[in-house]
Amino acid sequence: MPALSLAPVEVPGPDGAPRFGTYAGEVGPVDLARLAAPHAFPSWARRLRRKRWHYAVYTTPEVVAVMAVAELGYAANAFFTAVDLRDKQPLVDATFLGLPAPLTSVSASMSRGLSARFRGPGVRLHFERKEHSDRYRHRVDVSALRRPRSGRIHFDGEALVPGAPPPLVLVAPVPGGGSTGGPLASVLRRDGVNVTQKSVGLLASGTFEVGRRAYALEGGVVGLDSTDGLLARHTTWRWAMGAGRLDDGTPLGFNLVAGFNEAGAAGENALFLGDQLEPVGPCTFQFNAADPLDLWRLSTEDGAVQLTFRPLHAHRDVRDLLVLRSRFVQPLGFFAGKVRFRGREIAIAALPGVAEDQDMLW
Repeated sequence: MPALSLAPVEVPGPDGAPRFGTYAGEVGPVDLARLAAPHAFPSWARRLRRKRWHYAVYTTPEVVAVMAVAELGYAANAFFTAVDLRDKQPLVDATFLGLPAPLTSVSASMSRGLSARFRGPGVRLHFERKEHSDRYRHRVDVSALRRPRSGRIHFDGEALVPGAPPPLVLVAPVPGGGSTGGPLASVLRRDGVNVTQKSVGLLASGTFEVGRRAYALEGGVVGLDSTDGLLARHTTWRWAMGAGRLDDGTPLGFNLVAGFNEAGAAGENALFLGDQLEPVGPCTFQFNAADPLDLWRLSTEDGAVQLTFRPLHAHRDVRDLLVLRSRFVQPLGFFAGKVRFRGREIAIAALPGVAEDQDMLW
């Protein structure tokens, strides 16, 4: 594939245009309220359609931990899940529903200046990267009163930017479902815009404590997903992110998706090796939706990715709250198979990571 252009310094541009495309590097601030026609939405419609989140996965030889804060306009949620990779047993699996601002917030910045916060009774998640910092910090605190079986949860991790591959950034149109119906429905079904930044291969440090068990994060590998979009009322996708090391210590990871953000030749599918980024082709996911703990198979049309995924545990969030219905299933486990990076074929035996099957009416 052709080399990627540098990510925009802001989205949209000064003229309100979103500049659709796939890019490399850190994207600047995202302010979808500045979109010009035909992508502009009135403030009430943005509140209903805008979704933004920050997500992180930390992997070491001992543990994989995933966490997210999501602001959904009229609601908010967060989750934290971790699996012991040696015992192959879940350590914690917690989902928290909350209120939007000021109790939950996700900033317009996806890199420098990023901030994502969630607060609830006995739970705090705070993710940030200060304006002049070269690292992200992810902190999760859950009191033992909220998790009497697992005990107190304290996660304090850092992800180092220097030496990592550049992020992949995608600015993509979001089909809204047409313009049928009354005036209000017509506005809500207008085509939207989604901006996502995926980073994999950042080196980790810090500590993770759950009850009386403690895990060092030093030398681990981190993957990040920051997304801000005017998404369709009904949104579905399959997604996977792997992050780990080769036998020689080189960080390796990937981001793969199907059914969403598939605009352009590259979409958001990419491999990350050492300090380099390589887009790959569209990805196919084969799995048993009725039992996500069965074996998954992932492959790209260009043959660059041929992987299986063996789940160890599946985080689930299935709800029907009238205005919000969700089927969110995210297994944690190991990838195996092979990837091809710029002509080099790389065998993978047990790369930690996550897969996801999501069907949202929001």
